[in-house]
Amino acid sequence: MLEIFKSLPAGGTIFNSLTVLIGSSLGLLIGKFIPEKLQENIFNCLGLFTMYVGINMMLGMKHSIAVLVSLVLGSVTGELMGIEDRLNRLGDTIKAKLHTNNSRFTEGFVTATLLFCIGSMAIIGAFNDGVRHDPELLMTKGVMDGIAATLFAGSLGLGVLLSVVPMFIYQGTLTLLAVWAEPFITADMFANISGIGGLMILGIGLNMLKITRIKLGDMLPGLVYVVFLTMIFA
Repeated sequence: MLEIFKSLPAGGTIFNSLTVLIGSSLGLLIGKFIPEKLQENIFNCLGLFTMYVGINMMLGMKHSIAVLVSLVLGSVTGELMGIEDRLNRLGDTIKAKLHTNNSRFTEGFVTATLLFCIGSMAIIGAFNDGVRHDPELLMTKGVMDGIAATLFAGSLGLGVLLSVVPMFIYQGTLTLLAVWAEPFITADMFANISGIGGLMILGIGLNMLKITRIKLGDMLPGLVYVVFLTMIFA
């Protein structure tokens, strides 16, 4: 199977998208058979595991000050651009066009989009696929995302399935950019990108557990800032 996706442009992203589509579809089919309390328990388990993934990633950062400043600058930029609000409006627009009454549609769309797009596996995996034609890391991520999508779709509904669109665009674009960007990305940059991504994923876990309501979408520009600040601090 690995060889098949190696031969395809952005093969890792294609595999990842397929697993999310299959997982989400399965979740939509079996979700109604899962008791509400069990869905809540599963959702809490996902929240706890998401926090673990975030903590594990953030511990690998090399320059904590660069990550902190990037996170702050990213939040300010994101707030000025209204990224979180735009994501919410996009989810509401799709919800209206599909005439769905699922009150958690937007939450599912935004949460799944952030979870599937943020993190070192998405970024480094896309770079590996684009530069080395090695989709294995993204395929590993795809299996994890497919399992998560099954559980998310069961509790959050159709929005999880639709999150495959921004994920495909995001990872596919990163893969294409990787061809020329890879020579400029150092080990420290990868580590700090993973660190800031881990902080955001930790925030997703806290939001899932309803401990906080952090506007994580507004922090996304921090992933760009951290590359340049790492060059300064390094």
